[in-house]
Amino acid sequence: MSLSSRSISRRSLVAGSLAGAAALSGGLPLRGFAQPATPVGGASLRQYLAVADPEAAVLAFYRLDDLSPVGQIADIAVNSHVGFIPLADGRLLFMDDLGKRLVAVAIQDGEIAQFEAAISGEAFSHIAVDGGNPRYAAVGSDDPAAPITLVDLADWSATPLAIPEAGEVGLFLTGDHLFHRNDVSNQIEAYALESLVSGTIEIVSSVQIGAFGHGESISSSGDRLYSATDDGIDAATWDGSELTYLATYSWASADRDGGRGYFQRLTADDRTIVSYTADRSAPETAWPTWSNDAVLVDLETGETHRVELGGGYVFRFGLGTDHALFTRIGGDGDEAILLDLTGKTITQRIPLDPMSAGPAEGISIYETNQYRAVTASTDGQLGFVTQGGDGIVVMLDLAKGAIAGTIDTGTPLNGGGYLGVFGTPASYSDSIGR
Repeated sequence: MSLSSRSISRRSLVAGSLAGAAALSGGLPLRGFAQPATPVGGASLRQYLAVADPEAAVLAFYRLDDLSPVGQIADIAVNSHVGFIPLADGRLLFMDDLGKRLVAVAIQDGEIAQFEAAISGEAFSHIAVDGGNPRYAAVGSDDPAAPITLVDLADWSATPLAIPEAGEVGLFLTGDHLFHRNDVSNQIEAYALESLVSGTIEIVSSVQIGAFGHGESISSSGDRLYSATDDGIDAATWDGSELTYLATYSWASADRDGGRGYFQRLTADDRTIVSYTADRSAPETAWPTWSNDAVLVDLETGETHRVELGGGYVFRFGLGTDHALFTRIGGDGDEAILLDLTGKTITQRIPLDPMSAGPAEGISIYETNQYRAVTASTDGQLGFVTQGGDGIVVMLDLAKGAIAGTIDTGTPLNGGGYLGVFGTPASYSDSIGR
């Protein structure tokens, strides 16, 4: 199956083809999408696949059920490090590097609508919201005067925050507090949102964590915070007024060791942290020899389990209710890997066609700059993987372990692009950009 999509430029969004459906920087309401947000039309909401090509500055949308094209927005460069947050009201939240703005996109009755707020800074690191139906979003940037910007999603007003010693900003939000991972002092800091909005920058509480923190998650109730550090996954508790160190879950398991992770997610039931480690000590030209393990931390027992994924390059993963979907670029071929989180075993390895200009042994993997993005539906039925440089998205039937179709995006997806599933309450998985 090869599909192409009609183009909807930002000019057409503003100028009239979707007039009345678009809500731009003024925060105008869109058929119930004003905050506090609630789903529009209940069961009539559909799930969609978002396909971003940041280099080509295009964001395209397809219906999840049949891959039919909905439309695309030009002149928008999704920041793949920041990632997507699918909100429970059906919107998709992300950073646009081209316009330096936080953007939410909604699709209703085949029409695409936008909300946006300008963010200071040139480079953006992370975003977080205070739950699936959020009032606030926080954005991290490299702006030394305002490393964090707080956005009120009711009216899309932005408040730059003069928080000192930011480092690369890691963020969490609860209903009434902002948490900031401070890389300079190796601590997580809590700030009251009400005070921040009024202009008072004051740390309510803080807790020490290990060095080089990178990769955060927070429990659905907001009472546990997790950060990936050199030592492992550092955990802290939050009782509404005070942060307290809880534990460090080692990267090592009973039978495997080595490496550390820089990306981790928490399952929706708050029981398992999902991450991976990569040993990239061999030269970049010998990348097929790099080793990769999936890492599962059982938060009830405190045990770490590692599952060998194979040699080559592994980066990020898609997370469903009870599974994680990885991709591996290997010297022996590329594949999608489905990991059962309950059984802690690999249930599917699905071979993928090679990228036409993909990495080659003996050449630095970073020189070719062609990779794969991956996402999965929360119900565990579908997976999606890009074919960087070839402008192809592969749809996977995860139950059958087979390729079910492809999308020809019309842009090359250099670097692998970026993917996300959104559009219904079931699309919401957590409150930190992925």
